[in-house]
Formats: sequence, structure tokens, C-alpha cells
Amino acid sequence: MNIIENFKSAIFNILSSKMRTFLTTLGIIIGITSVIIITSIGKGFENDIKKTFSSIDTGTLELVIMSNKKIIDKEKFTLKDVEDLKKVENIKFISPIQTSNVSLKLRDQSQTESAILSGINEDGKGLKTLNMKYGRFLDKKDIQAKAKVCVIDNQLAKKIFGRENVVGEKISVETVYGKIKKIDLEIIGVNEIEEKEFYSPEIYYPIRTAFEFLDNNQELFQSISLKIEDKNLLKQTEKIIKKLLNSNHNNKEDIYRLNGNLDLANSMSGTIKIVTTFIGLVAGISLLVGGIGVMNIMLVTVTERTKEIGIRKSLGATNFNIKMQFLIEAITVSLLGGIMGITFGYIGSFIAGKVIATMGSNIKPEVSIPVVLGAVIISSIIGIIFGVYPASKAAKLDPIEALRYE
Repeated sequence: MNIIENFKSAIFNILSSKMRTFLTTLGIIIGITSVIIITSIGKGFENDIKKTFSSIDTGTLELVIMSNKKIIDKEKFTLKDVEDLKKVENIKFISPIQTSNVSLKLRDQSQTESAILSGINEDGKGLKTLNMKYGRFLDKKDIQAKAKVCVIDNQLAKKIFGRENVVGEKISVETVYGKIKKIDLEIIGVNEIEEKEFYSPEIYYPIRTAFEFLDNNQELFQSISLKIEDKNLLKQTEKIIKKLLNSNHNNKEDIYRLNGNLDLANSMSGTIKIVTTFIGLVAGISLLVGGIGVMNIMLVTVTERTKEIGIRKSLGATNFNIKMQFLIEAITVSLLGGIMGITFGYIGSFIAGKVIATMGSNIKPEVSIPVVLGAVIISSIIGIIFGVYPASKAAKLDPIEALRYE
């Protein structure tokens, strides 16, 4: 009997006892269904995290000073540090950051708007990924000249002037905390942003103007924003940055840190993968139970078909032929359970997506092709592993004793 005939025989025997076959494969069906649903939900969570962090721009990082003691002037960043760091190969954009909380009057003079006044350099456009709608961004000349110019967004422009193109207009801002200081700035550019009901406007002006405005005569600061080109080289780039800064400031201890959303995104994504894998493995225990069920039913089948085995052996069937017949039958049963599990897994993932949507979440379960292929392979392996013993037992039966069996 060749392989095709063995498969035909297996299918015939399966169809002749449908309920027993279904109960036999139930463990495999439940296991594979559970694994597919759990991994698809986990993949949906992972995709949602990636989508969320993609809008945040995980390539932009903040270089800060972290120390257990009071930070002294010698440890603070200088403009020379920024110029030196610009030469680091993996750094695409870099700018010092000097921020202040300010308020400014709106079109209705009785109303004010809170904003963040950020002193940056010409690289700020690349760091903030700004979309200039009118005018231009800050350039090197503005920085060096300590020009009293700024860039605002189109939504703030409409609040103050009632229109978007306000290049050439002037705004007056006033610090909110500490000593009250005022500065008048000419608008040289308008950045287009997405319309939002609640948002915190950010006004950009030259970093050296910020130093002058805030009486920072030494031009020292504690924060640098930078964007790297290759995220995979983050660790190496961080080492180079720390080495350069420690050399510039003659530091004995490491106090500089790179903070950003990249590590957080990778960490969250990795955690979800670990949890999903763990839960999937727990669900996969039912596959082991299903495999034992296949072995048990195949042992019963061997007992029931002892006389048939005796007849086949008396007609010339070898031990190998008998072993292959029962092994293929075990694999067929397992594959059938795998196919049903995959089908129910797809349906379950679709239903899970609908249930999650009713809870107000945008997470969309995604069935992974490798998981489906893995399910098929696992169900085949289960058939082989748990079918070997019954098949071997059938092959070892003595033909004379088998013919006498009632």
C-alpha cells in the first residue's frame, strides 16, 4: 500500500467515526485556536504601539545632566559642546534647548494664551519636523545676531491676529514664573500644524536671544535635543557623546544621559512580545493534551483493527507498511485538527477585533502567517510523535495471533 492509498484509508477511517475523530482532535483544535487568537491580539497591540510612537518621532532624543549632587556650571552644556557634537557621524540634527513658560495677549486683549518659548538654533526645524507654511525658519545669522525674531504656528497666529499669514507682525511675550520679563519678537515664519482643540503652543526664537532674555550671560544650559540617523547605532552613538562631553568638561563621573521614546517603544514592544509568547505557550499546553488524545485513540484503533492487521500481514504487508498506515492516519487526524484550529483561530481573531472595537480601542488583531504555518507544522509533529508508538505496536503484532483476535 503506497502513501496515497494510506491517506485514502486514513480519511475513510476518520469519516467512519466522525464524533470520535472530533473529540480526538478537540485538544489540538482548542490549542491552535487559542494560540492564533492570543498571538493575533498581541500583534495588534504591538502594531498599535508602533503606530503611536511613529507619530512621536522616536529618533529625537534629549541629552540631559543627571547627578545626585547640585549641578555646577563646569558640568553644564556650552555652545562649543553643540558644535563638537555636530561632528559625530550618526547625529543628523542637534540644538541647545532653553525654554520658558510665557503668556501673550490674543486678538481679544482681555484674553491671554499660555505658551512655551523655546530658544533653539537653526537645526530646530529638522528636530521638530516643522512644516513651514509662511516665511522661513531661524538661520545662523539670526542666532549670531541675537535677533529678536520668532516662528509660531498657524493656529496661534489665528488666535492672535485672526489670520495665518502674519509674517512681519510682532508679538509681546511675558514670563509666567519668577522675575517677570517681557520681550517683543518679530514673526519671520509660520509653521502649519494639525488643528487641535486643546494644545500647548510653542514659539521658537534664537538660542542666543534666549540667553540674553533670561540673563544667562555665561550661555550655559542643561538640555540638548538631537536626532540620530541610524537608530540601530544608538548605544554606540551614546558612548561617543558621553566620551566627548566628559573630555570637554573634565568630568570624573558619568553624569550625561540620552533620554527619548526609542527605548520606551522598544521596551513596550518587547514586553508585549514576551507576554504574548508566554500566554501562547500556556495555551499551547492543550496541544500536548491533544497529542495524548491522538495517541490514546490510535491505540484503541490498533486494538479494534487487530484482525485487519493480521489479514494484511498474511497477504504480504511488511511491518513498515503497517507502521506507515497507522502513522499517516495519526498525522491526518492531527492535520485535520490543525486546519480546524486555524479556521476557528481566524474567526476568533475577527470576533476579538469586534469586541475590542466596542470597548473604544483602535487595536486590530493581526493573524501572523508564521504562526499559522507553525500551527500546521506543530499539528504534523504531534501526529508523528504521538502516532509512532501506536503505529509501532500495530507493526509488531504477530499475524497468527492477530487473525485469532476477536
